[in-house]
Amino acid sequence: MKMVYPISDLGCAVLRMSFSDWLDVREPEFFDVDEGDLYGFVQQIPSLYAYSFTVVLVKVGTTLFKLTGKRRKEAWVTGTLSKPDYLTALIFDMTEADFQTLCREAKAKQFEALPPHEVVKAAYSELGLTFVSERLRNGFINEAIHIALRGRQRSLQDKRSIREREDINMKKAIELFKSELLLIDGLLPKSDIFTTGVLAGSLIMLGLNKPITEFLKRLNNNQGKTKDGLADPIECLLKAIHRHKISQRTMQPRMAIDLAKKTVHAIAIWLEGEQSAKYWRMRDLTGHELMPLIMELKQLKMKNAERDL
Repeated sequence: MKMVYPISDLGCAVLRMSFSDWLDVREPEFFDVDEGDLYGFVQQIPSLYAYSFTVVLVKVGTTLFKLTGKRRKEAWVTGTLSKPDYLTALIFDMTEADFQTLCREAKAKQFEALPPHEVVKAAYSELGLTFVSERLRNGFINEAIHIALRGRQRSLQDKRSIREREDINMKKAIELFKSELLLIDGLLPKSDIFTTGVLAGSLIMLGLNKPITEFLKRLNNNQGKTKDGLADPIECLLKAIHRHKISQRTMQPRMAIDLAKKTVHAIAIWLEGEQSAKYWRMRDLTGHELMPLIMELKQLKMKNAERDL
């Protein structure tokens, strides 16, 4: 590599480096700060040929990191663009603190660009969590988490509210419900039973340390009971799930909340035991309000002050 201008003159160093040397430079999280598809077009204009082979690096201590050139690298390596023998590299000194800040910001931006289930899966990976059930491993739990912590999905929350203005930090939320999610996953929950609302209601009650593993097992195995024309809480909930399914309402946001309320209601009745006058029912489940339970849950887990939960 040949130095053309020192840092003191231009605020950066300008180097001429071989393409192979540039390929060996490390690629941090923020190696996507590029100018889109511009260079494929610019490289065809003779007077801007040198510009199309100009890249930017940052130097932290004695280590170089790529800042720009990600799309061009892919095009050069695949042969979409003719790769150069040499590149002109602008190199900016960066402190370790600034480097770490840039890495964090870049990672946050990458998360924002992901679809919700991919954000969940990325959180799984960071937390070292591996799920085996289809219901959980594919990451489609974002809305259930929102209901379990806010009482409703993000699309229905009031952005003007102090408590709902900030989005849920999904990594923190999954860590908060780690033991509950692992317990549910161990049951191999069926996706057509543990819909968004049912999963949300289950998380709330498990988070409140309610002993409901047997309830969830029987629910998952369609083991509701009837007696003299009356249904136990599990059978009542299974009927509610079935009605939502056949009316194709399960995916509607407010119907998910309705099922979460009915899940909580069924669990509450089941916990009272068969001796309760409410246990064997002819009437449908009406549902319990979620917010008092959610507030109790957050207080129990000491997360009342967390605006991103």
